[in-house]
Amino acid sequence: MSRQRSLVSFLLAISVGLGTAAALGDSVESLIRRYPFDPACSWGRLANGKGTVIRCLTEKEASGINSVPAAQPTSTAAAPAPSASTDADTATPAPPEATTTKGIQVTVGPVTADKGELGIGKLGVPKDKYAKCIEDNGGMKGSSGEVHVRFLVRSKGVAEGVSVQKRSANITAEAAHCIAEVVDRRRVGVPDEPLVGATVVIKLSAP
Repeated sequence: MSRQRSLVSFLLAISVGLGTAAALGDSVESLIRRYPFDPACSWGRLANGKGTVIRCLTEKEASGINSVPAAQPTSTAAAPAPSASTDADTATPAPPEATTTKGIQVTVGPVTADKGELGIGKLGVPKDKYAKCIEDNGGMKGSSGEVHVRFLVRSKGVAEGVSVQKRSANITAEAAHCIAEVVDRRRVGVPDEPLVGATVVIKLSAP
């Protein structure tokens, strides 16, 4: 009995507090922050809009309210009107030059050293990787092309510091860079000097 009286007293205190807050012009958000707990209805209340509680909400009803998505604003902007067709819009574009991607033949060399002489070494081994660089990076327009790869060689005889010196216009920059990466860290022989710059030519042709 004393517990029910305590509950009634608490509810009366809340009602008085709400009435006072409304008289002072407090916002709904401030009231929620001031009274964050509902001792009577764990899942919220259903009221008549005049301060009278009709009943408590069930857990299922509260979950349904939380799962309702917020309304998204709809765009009222009109779609732009299509522009008038011009001769350029209706003209048939010229077909692009045929691109070769399969069966590319690879020739490696010569290797030109700044001082002395260098052989091809292991640079001629991964021909399939050179061809794959072309296939995976835009193919090759036309029947042939070249990539010149610049590198340094120290006493260990390994290509390092590679870069694309030049490439044919029908080979993409990505394909040329890929070929340079294949050259990197491969053996080319021991140079005549402690450090020598050199260039290798990778020639590609369609069958």
